[in-house]
Amino acid sequence: MSKNDSEKETLEALITQINGLLTEIKHEQKNMQKQMIDNHKVNMQKFAKLIEYNKIADMTNTVFEKRIASIEKLLYEVFKS
Repeated sequence: MSKNDSEKETLEALITQINGLLTEIKHEQKNMQKQMIDNHKVNMQKFAKLIEYNKIADMTNTVFEKRIASIEKLLYEVFKS
């Protein structure tokens, strides 16, 4: 009987350890999920800034292209005459 009791206690101790590990894993997964959500939010903000900077760069390039085109047109007219 004592052998069965000791085996039962050993199994219960192992079950308790497994439950403890499962609880730690669940807690760690919740922390990882929260961190992923926070990182995603930060990444989306950075992407929004990059998109904004690209739009500004495109507008600047458009202005420069128009200026260069007008300069080329003037030079063409000057050298054509």
